Amino acid sequence: MKNLKFAATTLALMMFGGVQAQTVIDFSSARGTGTGTDRVLVENIRMQIPVVNPFNPSATTTVETMYNVTFKFDYTTLHLVPEAITQTGGSGTNNCATAQVQVYNAVQGVSAPLSGATITLGGQTVTTNSLGVATLTGLPSGAVSVGVTANGYVAASQTATLGCTTAANTVTIALSPSTGAGSLVSGQFRVILTWGQNPDDIDSHLTGPAADGTRWHVYFSAKTGGDMCGLDVDDMSSYGPETTTCPRTGSATALRPGVYRYSVHHYDGTTNIGTSGANVRLEFGNGTVYNYTPPAATYAGSKDVWTVFELTVNSNGSVSVAPVNTISSSSSASGVRSANPPSAGGFGSPESPALFDGLRK
Repeated sequence: MKNLKFAATTLALMMFGGVQAQTVIDFSSARGTGTGTDRVLVENIRMQIPVVNPFNPSATTTVETMYNVTFKFDYTTLHLVPEAITQTGGSGTNNCATAQVQVYNAVQGVSAPLSGATITLGGQTVTTNSLGVATLTGLPSGAVSVGVTANGYVAASQTATLGCTTAANTVTIALSPSTGAGSLVSGQFRVILTWGQNPDDIDSHLTGPAADGTRWHVYFSAKTGGDMCGLDVDDMSSYGPETTTCPRTGSATALRPGVYRYSVHHYDGTTNIGTSGANVRLEFGNGTVYNYTPPAATYAGSKDVWTVFELTVNSNGSVSVAPVNTISSSSSASGVRSANPPSAGGFGSPESPALFDGLRK
């Protein structure tokens, strides 16, 4: 769910001393953003609560508060179940977080910051400076949605978790060009990985079907591996982006039927993928977008592999996407897992180890 707009709704009537008073929950400025495969963050829920004067029952005062609520989707009942709530406005609010949002061209990386990009975060709207950076203060702690637009680029949104620390929370977002060089066309897809300061180096890995029936592998040492896809940007010093486009930009090759699999490997640095603030955005030339964040799981620390999704291209050209969203442990990049053809194990099976021979340890 992204950028949902809800109509204002009156949810309850309350009685105070024989006087009917109305509590209003207003969704007119709310926005929903998916934060994972089964969770959605709904921001800017406004509550107007009438408080009756106990010494004068005919008089009331309306108290207004704002909330962000994270919901989990219950597959059994098909309901969104409230999981966490953060007060973002009104009496007692402690909006103590600061965020530094940096915006880049997805196919050029940090060498191409986007100035003048519009950022919407926590009810605030700001634009980036000449370095592609904007700083926002007075933000709520916890999960928030960050939306970015820029002329000539595809708008994007992703979630971030902010903390009230002395240092600003750094959030990186990379945008795909909407026209001209680097823009996606029908039949293409792009995967954009961003993360936080730690770990300082996590790597993108994409594998897919080669013409001779083997599997190609696109990663930091084979940026144009195989005959299909390419790693546009590799980053080794925190934040990203790392961007993979398939088929490569400017290539006349069409997507070959078969299974494509995307994984993220923790190559170097402290902490783990789960606390890295990593976000993977899968974009298609037709405008379809998927966002992925690391699952709640047990992380060994360094060298974990986050297997994100499998994308299947059928013989008729149709495409389906299935989230894998699992964590496994690997001592080296050679342990990165990727999809085999169904005959070799099917969904979630490890790639042949021979495909990864010789990768750096």
